Amino acid sequence: MLAKDMNIRVSEQEYEVIKAFADSNGETISSLILNTIREKIEDWEDIRDAEEVLSRNEPVYSWEDVKRRAGL
Repeated sequence: MLAKDMNIRVSEQEYEVIKAFADSNGETISSLILNTIREKIEDWEDIRDAEEVLSRNEPVYSWEDVKRRAGL
């Protein structure tokens, strides 16, 4: 897989906050940003999938109903 470089510009103050946050989590700035973007994309995909399922207008059951029907 061919890798692509990305560059972003932030203020010095933003950089210091991002660096401190990354350091406190034992991450590099690059890994922090990439992991954060991946999480946001995963959230977006989950929302998109949920919206698609809900658009089918199928019956909706609460978690309590599901457990009761399963005898749990």
